[in-house]
Amino acid sequence: MKYFSLKYLAFIFIALGLTGCGGGAGPMVRDAAQLPQVPVIESLDMAEEAREARAEIRLGLLLPLTGPDAAIGKALFNAATLALFDSRDQRLVLVPFDTKGTAEGAAAAMTQLLAQQPDIIIGPLFSHSITAIKPMAQNAGINVLGFSSDHSVAGDGVFLLNFRMEEQIERVIRYASDQGYARFAALVPETAYGTRALEIFGKSVTRQERELISVEYYPADSGKLVAPVKNIAKYNDRRRRYMREIEFLENLGEEDDFAQELLDELKNVETIGGVEFDAILLPEGGAMLTTLAAWVSYYEIDPAKIKILGTGLWDDRMLFFEPQLYGGWFAAPDHSAANVFLDRYQRIYEQDAPRLITLSYDAVALAATLVRHEKNPDFTENALTDENGFFGIEGLFRFTLAGLIERGLAIYEVGPKEFTIIDPAPENFIERDLPLSINEVNAPEFEPADYSEEAALAALPANDPPIDTQIDKRPFPYNPVQKDAANNFD
Repeated sequence: MKYFSLKYLAFIFIALGLTGCGGGAGPMVRDAAQLPQVPVIESLDMAEEAREARAEIRLGLLLPLTGPDAAIGKALFNAATLALFDSRDQRLVLVPFDTKGTAEGAAAAMTQLLAQQPDIIIGPLFSHSITAIKPMAQNAGINVLGFSSDHSVAGDGVFLLNFRMEEQIERVIRYASDQGYARFAALVPETAYGTRALEIFGKSVTRQERELISVEYYPADSGKLVAPVKNIAKYNDRRRRYMREIEFLENLGEEDDFAQELLDELKNVETIGGVEFDAILLPEGGAMLTTLAAWVSYYEIDPAKIKILGTGLWDDRMLFFEPQLYGGWFAAPDHSAANVFLDRYQRIYEQDAPRLITLSYDAVALAATLVRHEKNPDFTENALTDENGFFGIEGLFRFTLAGLIERGLAIYEVGPKEFTIIDPAPENFIERDLPLSINEVNAPEFEPADYSEEAALAALPANDPPIDTQIDKRPFPYNPVQKDAANNFD
C-alpha cells in the first residue's frame, strides 16, 4: 500500500521552489509499513483527552488513474496533492486507489481502500462508479465527496462536488427575469440531460411568474437541427407573410413610390413579424452549440432582439469565435481564483489541465478546513452541510441534506474576446437566497454591448440547397455532423 503525506510533499515543493517540476514529477511515495510514528497533537486539555487526539487523518482518493480517462484522473490527483501541500496539516494523508474508470474497478478499489480505514472518501469521478461504491461506504459509515453531475446518485452519504446544470439555469433565468425578459422559449437535446434541463427551466420560469412560450427538442445529430429550429422560430409562417407582402407591393407597380420604398426596406430582411418570445435557452456546448447557434441566427431569431441564454457548457473560449452568441448570458462560478490556480498548475506540472481539477482541490481543502481546529476529524453530515457554506477556488458553496451542492454563481456575457461578469457572484448565502419582488424589475447597471456589426460579418458559407425552395432560396449554412455535447451527466 502507498500513501502520500504532506511531510514528504513539503520537502519536494520546498526543494523545487514551487516552480515547474515537469509533467512526470509528483509527490514522494512510501510504504505503509514505513510510516513513522507521528507525535500526538498536544493541547491544553487533560492528558487523557490529548491521547485520544488523532495523529493521522486519512483522505481516501478514488480516481481513474489508468484506462481511457487516466489523464483526467491523474490531473485530479495532482490537484489533490497541491491542496494537501497548501493545507500545511501534517496529519492529512492521501490514500489513492485506481478505479480504472469502471464500476467494477471502483468496487475493487473501494474494497482495498476500506481496509486502510479512511476518514472520508474523495471521488469517484463517474456516476456508475459512485453507484458501485455507495453501499460499501454506507455500511462503513464513511461519507463520500463525489465528482459526478448525475444528481440521482447523491444522498445517503454521497455529496456531489460538481457544477450543477440546475443551478446554472435557475440563476440565469432569474437574472433575465430581473432584467425584464418575460417570455421564454427553449431548444433542448433529446437526452437525459435535455429532459432534466427542460424540467428545471420550466420550474424556473414559473417561479419567476414569467411565461413559457415554446419548447422544441432536437436529436443528437446536427444534420437534423433544421426542423426544430424552424418550428420554434415559426419561420415558414413568417416567410410566407414576407412573400405575400412582396407580391402585393410588386403588383402595385413601379409608379407607386411608397410601394417601392417598402420594397427597398424589405430587401434587408427575410421574414415579416418577430417570434413570440424574448429570450431562448440553449443548454448545449461544444461544436453542437456552434452549429445550433448558426441555425438559430439563420432562421431569423435575431440575437440583437432575442436574448440567448446558456448553461455552464458555454464556459468555453471557443464561443469567442461565434458572433451569433455575442451578448448571450450564462451562469458559472467566478473564474478569478480558478484561473490563478490553473496557471499555477501549468507552471508546476508543465501541462494544461481540465477545469474539473478545481473540484479535487476544493474537496481536499474542504477536508482540511473541517479538521483545522479539531483534534479529531468531523466529516459527519452535520459538518458537511453547514448552512453558512464554504469558500473554495470555485467560490461560495454548500451541501444540502440531499447531497447536492449549492453555489454562488456569477452571470457572464459572451463577447468577442472574453466573458464579462455583468452580475457578480454572491459573497454569502443570505445574499444568494434573498428573493426579489416580481414587481421589482431592475434596469441593467451596464450599457449593453452592440455586437450587430460582428454578427453581420459572420457570413455563413453555402452548402446544400434548401428543403423548401418556395419559401427560402438562401443557401444553408455549413452543417457538419456532430455528437451531442450534452448527452450525459458525467
